[in-house]
Amino acid sequence: MPLYEYRCKDCGEVVEFRSSMAAKEEMAASLNCESCGSGNFTQVYSGFAVTQDPKTSSSTPPPMGGCPGGMCNLQ
Repeated sequence: MPLYEYRCKDCGEVVEFRSSMAAKEEMAASLNCESCGSGNFTQVYSGFAVTQDPKTSSSTPPPMGGCPGGMCNLQ
């Protein structure tokens, strides 16, 4: 199940929750900030890592490049 992160627009507190993709919007709409009580949130997009099993991968590392899909400018 995916982990979603939302940041309170009023105080900056970050809230995390696990939810199915189908129930994500309903969960996000019901959020209330524990710090300031606001319900005003924006989703935070986090990076993720992809690893290879060293026993099955080649000795050549995968090519490194810029931001896949332009995700670097999202906040």
